[in-house]
Amino acid sequence: MRADLLSILPGYEHVHIDGDRAQWFPPFSIAHTAALIGPGCDMRAVSKALLLAPTRLLAYNPRGDRYHLHPRAPISSLLFFLGWPVHRIHLRPWRDDTVHYANIDRHPGRPTIPDAPNIAILSPYLPWPLSHGAAVRIYNLIRESAPTHNIHLLAFTESQDNPAPGPLLDLCASVTMVRKPDLGRLRWASLKPPEALEYTTPAMQSALDQTSYDLLQTEFTHLASYGGDLLVEHDITMDLAAQEHKRRGTLHSAWNFLRWRNFETAALRNYRAIAVMSDRDLDQIQHPNIHVLPNGVDLARFAPSPEQDGHSLLFIGSFRHFPNALAYRFLAEEFWPLMQGATLNVVAGPNPELYYPFGEIPRPPGIALHSFVSDVRPLYNDSNLVLIPTPVSAGTNIKALEAMSMCRAILSTPSGIHGLGLTYGLDAWVAEGAQAFADSAAMLLKDSPLRLRIATNARAIAERDFDWAPIARKQEALWRSLLK
Repeated sequence: MRADLLSILPGYEHVHIDGDRAQWFPPFSIAHTAALIGPGCDMRAVSKALLLAPTRLLAYNPRGDRYHLHPRAPISSLLFFLGWPVHRIHLRPWRDDTVHYANIDRHPGRPTIPDAPNIAILSPYLPWPLSHGAAVRIYNLIRESAPTHNIHLLAFTESQDNPAPGPLLDLCASVTMVRKPDLGRLRWASLKPPEALEYTTPAMQSALDQTSYDLLQTEFTHLASYGGDLLVEHDITMDLAAQEHKRRGTLHSAWNFLRWRNFETAALRNYRAIAVMSDRDLDQIQHPNIHVLPNGVDLARFAPSPEQDGHSLLFIGSFRHFPNALAYRFLAEEFWPLMQGATLNVVAGPNPELYYPFGEIPRPPGIALHSFVSDVRPLYNDSNLVLIPTPVSAGTNIKALEAMSMCRAILSTPSGIHGLGLTYGLDAWVAEGAQAFADSAAMLLKDSPLRLRIATNARAIAERDFDWAPIARKQEALWRSLLK
């Protein structure tokens, strides 16, 4: 990353900021010196900027935030230089400046079914559109159970403009939306994980109190503080934190793991039943009433099509989920420089720049980065090999199930396909490290019979174990046991 400075020249000055925007100033005008600044920036350019404006350097970071660096505010200036967003650099450990929103946006849905159970589902986001795996799961299980149950969906939104519920109003008896609070705390300065604090707000508790239901199903550990009857562990979050600590080995990762372990262990005791995604997850936690309700795939929608000749790779993973951002960083910075003669499509989900935690998103030649894609099937049809290079993972990956259903061979890390019952070399190919991953991708792209054999075996497993309809019937049986 480099920093381009405002030139101070006689007459009219030609100003370049990051090389692609220009502006003109009249003679002898007073202007700030500006620089694009952050981790990895050009320190020589920043030094020149400081000489030109030692007490008034207007700095920009890759997010587009602007801040005046000043010697009288050395800590705040340093934090901004290190990449902190503006809204966080003035936070203090002893203060909670979280902004809560009181509005509750309630939409009536389809008419209720007489004498049918009323099931409330609490979700960290509206499961429409289907922009990531968890939304796919929640939506499909609602769709399967809606004909015989009154579903009341309560979901968080992340902006003042609430999204349209779309087809959810045809499936649910009601859809209630509450805006997620703006966390105003230093993320390391709390005993609870900050991801849980981000969803703790009086408005959602009030929305729950105003909803009439027979059973409350809470999706994700992040919302566990609200309580309920059934907690759906989309991933064992303390397991994910443990993997990340093993990978990084820092004080920050140790503190994050400790917080998640304490929070999640205590939360599990407050629920009458727990649902997990796989037998592997089942072995990770202790609870007297725990059930495997796996992720699934719409087998009719994700129907196989013949593979076309080519060398096209595909990675699908919303950057909102941190392991997917890690996976893309690995692909762009380590794996791709070793690949030749191939193309890579990446579906990064809505607003990837907002969620990518490593600064500016790298976009090497040959990689096409897409944000939200409403229908990913054409990308699967155009692909020859699906990559799942997540270095850490918990739960099970719906993107793997979609690839299996579309009859496309998978090249994955071990964590990318765990919990799915796939056999290495038979139903998927597994590699770790940039060189091994690149060598495996090159070999699989050359060996079309091997790809077809792997993909055909994986499709058979998807048909046998991961159809949404029987998974929904298992969930409904669990509901009935809790309603007795």
